[in-house]
Amino acid sequence: MKLLIALFMLLLINESSEAQIKRDTSAKNIFADSLAGNIPLIQPDTVRTSNAGAEDIITYEAKDSLVYDIKERKVYLYNTAVLKYKDLKLEAGRITVDEETEILEAYGMPDTAGSDLIIQQPLMFQGNEKYEGSRLTYDFNSQQGSVSMGFSEAEVGYYFGDKIKKVSSEVLFIRDGIYTTSEDRVDPEYYFLSPKMKVIPNDKVIAQSVFLYIEGVPVFWIPFGVFPNRTGRSSGLIAPTFGDDATYGTYISKLGYFWAINDYIDLALSGSYFTKGRLDMFSRFRYAMKYNFNGEIGGAYSRLRLGESNDLDARISDQWGLTLSHYQQIDPTTRLDGNLGFVSGKELINNSTNSLSELLRQNILSNLTLSKFWEGTPFSANINYYRDQNLQTNDVFERLPLVNLIMTQIFPFESKYSGANDRKFYENFFMSYSGSLLNRRIRSTSAEGNISTDIRAGVRNFLNFGLSPRFEFITLSPFFNYNEIWYSKYISRYTEGGNVITQNNSAVKALRYFDMGVSFSTRLIGIFTPRVLGVTGIRHTLTPSVTYSYQPDFSSPGWGYYKTFADSTGRDIKYSIFENEVFGGAPSGEAQRITFALGNVFEMKTRMNDSTENKFQLLNFDAGLSYNFAADSLNFSEIFASYRTNIGSLLNISGGATFNLYKFDPTVLTRVNKFLVNEGEGLADLTNFSISLSSTFAFGVSSISNEFSDRRDTLKTIGDYKDVTTRESEDEYGINIPLSGGIGYNYSESRSNPLNPFKSSNISGNLSLDLTKKWRFTVSTSYDLIRGQIAAPYITAYRDLNSWEMNFNWYPSGVYSGFSLEIRIKAPELRDIKVTKQTNPRGVFN
Repeated sequence: MKLLIALFMLLLINESSEAQIKRDTSAKNIFADSLAGNIPLIQPDTVRTSNAGAEDIITYEAKDSLVYDIKERKVYLYNTAVLKYKDLKLEAGRITVDEETEILEAYGMPDTAGSDLIIQQPLMFQGNEKYEGSRLTYDFNSQQGSVSMGFSEAEVGYYFGDKIKKVSSEVLFIRDGIYTTSEDRVDPEYYFLSPKMKVIPNDKVIAQSVFLYIEGVPVFWIPFGVFPNRTGRSSGLIAPTFGDDATYGTYISKLGYFWAINDYIDLALSGSYFTKGRLDMFSRFRYAMKYNFNGEIGGAYSRLRLGESNDLDARISDQWGLTLSHYQQIDPTTRLDGNLGFVSGKELINNSTNSLSELLRQNILSNLTLSKFWEGTPFSANINYYRDQNLQTNDVFERLPLVNLIMTQIFPFESKYSGANDRKFYENFFMSYSGSLLNRRIRSTSAEGNISTDIRAGVRNFLNFGLSPRFEFITLSPFFNYNEIWYSKYISRYTEGGNVITQNNSAVKALRYFDMGVSFSTRLIGIFTPRVLGVTGIRHTLTPSVTYSYQPDFSSPGWGYYKTFADSTGRDIKYSIFENEVFGGAPSGEAQRITFALGNVFEMKTRMNDSTENKFQLLNFDAGLSYNFAADSLNFSEIFASYRTNIGSLLNISGGATFNLYKFDPTVLTRVNKFLVNEGEGLADLTNFSISLSSTFAFGVSSISNEFSDRRDTLKTIGDYKDVTTRESEDEYGINIPLSGGIGYNYSESRSNPLNPFKSSNISGNLSLDLTKKWRFTVSTSYDLIRGQIAAPYITAYRDLNSWEMNFNWYPSGVYSGFSLEIRIKAPELRDIKVTKQTNPRGVFN
């Protein structure tokens, strides 16, 4: 909070030495020849100075006249009078300085137009501060002063006082003082009033008997209040809410204290108490050092004792939660980012929030990453901790830690004297490397409530070698990929008593596998110029590619990565001894695969005017197929296709599909080595299909008359377009409602098993509209076309009430159906002053 006009008195004082304005004897001689008629002796806009104690001088000026009355020893400043002292500036219609009594007075002036208005009322600026009032007096000798009908701008809003008296350099008293953030100073929508206020500048305000008035009606009273009176954060109580809950009884919620420890750290503590056996506690500790680091530590605890312990419906639990975040740029090449969350279970979230996004959360994710790169080199590294807590099962997946070392692509044989187009063949050889160390921990809970923990680790090395020679029309890219993984565990399986037993074994083992191949690609471009309907050209770009790759069968016994066991029927079952490890096992089956792919891009140009063309894409379409020479059956892969296009800025379309060339055998529920075309069942079966359509829009519905539009355009031209721009003024002539939103449709179908296809189809949309300048509505929902269900409908309404605002939220259906209504003061410092109502049975949490 800032305070009151009277502060400008404090700023006029010379606190370290003499505080009187010393008479200038030389000025007295200048005026002596002409004062007989008491006429203005100084011409308009003349400036004079006077000593102000030992430290500085007062400078003053006036537009009409500046008069020095030698007999009365007074200085009179008339019309647009200005007085300056150090960083203080006082403006008023009239300013009088009495050197005999050492009293300063400032007033406004009657309006020369003949109205009863008083203009040029005292206005004082001190730095970024601004103060104003109707009459100002100050006694330099006693160092006391007063302001009548004074205003003072605060950090947010302003103060007003009937009578403000300064009794010392450190204390001000205010009679009938008010505070408000309303823009209407004549008739504010609300204000706080106190008959007596004691103000200690840059410290606090102590008010006796504080009333809250809304539209002139007192609605709340407290016997006294102590408020901070300084900029920045301030320590103080966190305002609670009170009420009754059907489940937990009468409550006091979120009562707490905020402690602004210093400029870098603060602490907030709050708690909620329910009479039927529930206690909640919350804490938040924040720290920040500008340009270096910032972070936060939060904690929550909920103790529930609902009913006696031997009651069948008793609810007894202790829930806790902990959150930590830290962000730090350690040096230009090193950074630490972390956001961690830990909770005892889903019940804590269910009982502590009404936020739909929080209530629908299924997981709590944590991430902490330290990253580093070495400038001027291809090397970088990072260390990551990751935790995923499933709130439904309470299972926990952790990586503690994952360490990555990366070397980006380098050309080890490249000469520094070679250019991009004159490299020797071997100079195009490149390589890259990535290494990872991972320690994984999985904690799971069985249906019987038994908790098991599985910890595994591994080190992976990946090397990529390649060659990128340059040819005129074709790109040739041979490659070789090598993986080497070190594990400390492996599994073995056997059958015992008709059951398959999996046994974990500890031993350091290495896993090595690789693949190699070569890729050919080129680009073909076709251009068509119809020159009709403004179309100047259509371009079709084809990117065909052929890739051959080879991979040995790493499941063969010679490699030692796969074993077999006999099941209960005596059949041999092959398994990977590394299938449960952190980086998985080696791929099985030999592959000599050739892959054909074709990319298509259709683009069009249209003529906008003589010098401008518009270019946009019509369609992107990709398709491909591969053939495995080493497979003993089903050599062809599925045909894949994907597409995306835009119809102007109105509609986005994307999707994909896969097709299988082989027949599905319903007796074995799998594809067999028979082509559909040979069986007379067509060329291919559709196995997967998806399409997504989306559109956004923004436009206005208007019926404003031409009279209003012409008047508005005229006022804009002459620079006098003020109140007529308001929506209320427009509504006098017609309606003008901006609309914005989006709509989307998604459909997917999976027919891997034609006997049991899976389909998904839904439509979603959102709409936002401003009915008037102060009313705003938003609606969002989605509809499942397969199940015939509406999902998560959400309606909000917002009303700007000048100094107040209203928020209405309604969930028409679902588990969390209900509405909430809140009316509160808009000023951030006063957001706790609000009225709330909600039908959601979840109690006080908002």
